[in-house]
Amino acid sequence: MILYFVRHGEAELNVKGILQSRDYDTNPLTPRGRLEAAAATLLLRRLGVDGYVFTSPLRRARETAMCISAEARVDERLREVDMGEWELRSIHEVPFDKYRLDPVSHGPPGGESMDSVVRRVRDFMDFAKSLNTKAVIAVSHWHPIATALALVMGLPLSRIYRIRISTGSISAVDLGEDEVLFINLSPLRVLRGLGFNDAEIMRACAQRPPEGL
Repeated sequence: MILYFVRHGEAELNVKGILQSRDYDTNPLTPRGRLEAAAATLLLRRLGVDGYVFTSPLRRARETAMCISAEARVDERLREVDMGEWELRSIHEVPFDKYRLDPVSHGPPGGESMDSVVRRVRDFMDFAKSLNTKAVIAVSHWHPIATALALVMGLPLSRIYRIRISTGSISAVDLGEDEVLFINLSPLRVLRGLGFNDAEIMRACAQRPPEGL
């Protein structure tokens, strides 16, 4: 059984370098983010990936997931790590470089612990495996996806920032074999390389998120 992790498309606060993890209804996708979501949708379809779609409750993830499937289900286990006192602050205003070097020891004050993220990510992967289907798609954020990949690869959690996971990218894990298949595949770059134009890619969305989602 293969679990496909899709990182949400680029969102407004990503562009500004602002950390956001709590308000589920703010921070929508940018035009590029919507294109990245459509590209992920089209590439998954071209690969023949068909399965349940689950998403973080945050708006940027829900908008991405709704492009993939109008029947995407919200799952709290896929939410972004809570940024505590760093919420809505720029990465340049906090000691983010120390966090990148070791997020276990230098997490945001009042934020979610790595142990908490590990528990919910493990729980989601066990749940996905229990569905007894060929594929599951999970739309989430950098931190939960990197944590899942590190757990499968045996990478120390203090070093997860060595894993690159771009917005709109797809990473895949074979849960039956406990093996990472690929990391940070860019659907937009792949499809453009195959000759698809952006208008063709955008038509892949199953359903455009309504205004005010």
